[in-house]
Amino acid sequence: MCGKYGGPAEMAVYAGYLAVDPPFNNLKRDDPMLAGKKVDLLARNSQGHHVLKEMEWGLIAPRFSAAPELCDKRLFHARIETAHQLESFSEPWRRKWRCLFPMNAFHQKVKPGSELFGKGAKGARLAITRTDKLPLGVAGIYNAIKTENGLLLTAAMLTRDPGPRMAQIHDREPVVVEPKDFATWLDGADNLDLQTPWADDGFEYRLVA
Repeated sequence: MCGKYGGPAEMAVYAGYLAVDPPFNNLKRDDPMLAGKKVDLLARNSQGHHVLKEMEWGLIAPRFSAAPELCDKRLFHARIETAHQLESFSEPWRRKWRCLFPMNAFHQKVKPGSELFGKGAKGARLAITRTDKLPLGVAGIYNAIKTENGLLLTAAMLTRDPGPRMAQIHDREPVVVEPKDFATWLDGADNLDLQTPWADDGFEYRLVA
């Protein structure tokens, strides 16, 4: 599943859908965001405001909250179908510690056996974007752990079953949230349909090195 994505060129476009105050100069613009690294994510703070937060992409499960340094396996992705019931994710899910990965594209290696680019093209890497050029935001959940050095925020990206076209690329896809639903997701609403796959004409891809 997606382990790399490109940061958005302009954070300001997300402010059109969220009550995020400028300036946006603390966003890592256009840098490749990698699993296991620090990334800038959108979340709701304790005052109910939508803010940009630096988090580590790789959730530390709540069972390690007393000693996060003992966590030997970060969780980069969570299945939206089961996150509410798995021990590693159920507490952040119940607390509605939600986040949004802002990006201009997510990178995906085409799964083995796919003939998307013919039998001779193995391991092709793609950059996947929205066809309509609207802001691309992917749902996530995070955990907050108090440490002697301050609050440690770690996050996992949510995934779901893909539609027919995406299934040619991978067996899962990130949970893409429609821009009109960004605030609704972050604010904790439970009435969003986030398990329906991305429409086959909703995304486009290009080969990358």
